[in-house]
Amino acid sequence: KQWYQRRVAITAGKLNLRMSTFVSLFGDKLQSKDGEIPTGDALDGKVIGVYFSAHWCPPCRTFTPELTKTYKKLVEEQKKDFEIVFVSSDNDDAGFNEYYGEMPWLALPYVERERKSTLSSKFKVSGIPTLVILDKNGSVITKDGRSQVDADPEGASFPWVPPEVKDVIGNDFIGKDGAKVGLDQLKGKYVGIYFSAHWCPPCKGFTPVLATLYNKMKEKGSNFEVIFASSDKNEAQFNEYYGEMPWLAIPYEDRKRKTELSQKFSVTGIPCLVILDPEMNVVNSNARLRAQHDTEGADFPWGPKPLINLDDDPTNINDYPSIFFVKGEMSDDEAAAVKDEMKKLGQDYINKAKQRKDDAEFMFFYSDNKGGKISSQLIGAMDLSDNSKGMLILIDIPDQGKFHLSVHGVPKREHVQLLIDGYKGKTLNFSQLQ
Repeated sequence: KQWYQRRVAITAGKLNLRMSTFVSLFGDKLQSKDGEIPTGDALDGKVIGVYFSAHWCPPCRTFTPELTKTYKKLVEEQKKDFEIVFVSSDNDDAGFNEYYGEMPWLALPYVERERKSTLSSKFKVSGIPTLVILDKNGSVITKDGRSQVDADPEGASFPWVPPEVKDVIGNDFIGKDGAKVGLDQLKGKYVGIYFSAHWCPPCKGFTPVLATLYNKMKEKGSNFEVIFASSDKNEAQFNEYYGEMPWLAIPYEDRKRKTELSQKFSVTGIPCLVILDPEMNVVNSNARLRAQHDTEGADFPWGPKPLINLDDDPTNINDYPSIFFVKGEMSDDEAAAVKDEMKKLGQDYINKAKQRKDDAEFMFFYSDNKGGKISSQLIGAMDLSDNSKGMLILIDIPDQGKFHLSVHGVPKREHVQLLIDGYKGKTLNFSQLQ
């Protein structure tokens, strides 16, 4: 009897945890066709599609009917435990009501604008329509549910769990002598998947830099290999461009493999350099700028950094809530104390993200030079009357480009945690980047 009671208690605990996860995401109530319903009751035990869309968006208007067909096949015909929550980007309540009238699923109430912004930021939604698929515990299965539905409208592969890297990277590659190189020959090595193309000017600028770095690292005996994944328009362009490269390549004719790799790593632009560790785990989803500024490979394999010089690598500031420190006229010792605290907190968030197998909750950036190319643009967008002083700022570009200037003068190390606490507690007043 005691064993049975413990099992019931454990099961109830897991149930409550699942329900609390969805309530924390969507709030206590969701909108259904029959009025508001409790979130936990509506979503418990189901795979969830979080659908970011809007009435005014032409691609959304095209995708919504197709998603409706797949939803009905899964829920009504196949009896799958699946639900969709519409998260609206409509301009007003009337637009929301008209658009939601075409949908058979649930919705985040339109009045929950702040929660909508939080969801967009959490899932790094940069455009619509976006369909994020969550498992029954609220963990992300894929952020590219739209492509999955387009490719699998019958839902045969539901819930569209992405393949492992080892399942899409392939077993053989082209070497510079034309011979095949097997995947087994890459055992124990870090691998860079280099997405690039002959027609792309930034790619043409980065490729020789990467080639020089690659050759230097090879001379030092580094356990590093690069594989070219071409976006060239034809095989002639591929052959010409690959002729400039000293590494391996995916055969051009294997378009399916290249497409699956692009989808696996969510590549939306080139050049992109994805770094994998010897176990095929992602070290960096785009190490291009890190590699470009590390001419000797001293920082290889370019894993997550707890504190980043914004002018060297602004890659992630567009995708994460970020703490940004500007030294201004502060002394070196004053600035070092703040940066030390940011580095400590940054590493804490990296460690927690690894444990969750998720992205870090915050990024931490600094600038010692208010005249730096990137930092000066960002500071300028804040439209401050005096930008010569030290500053500690929370910037949330994913959430409509908002920022909060915490300290304008001489920030201290304790201000960093206070700023994070204020963001999490929703007590900050935000301004808009210009």
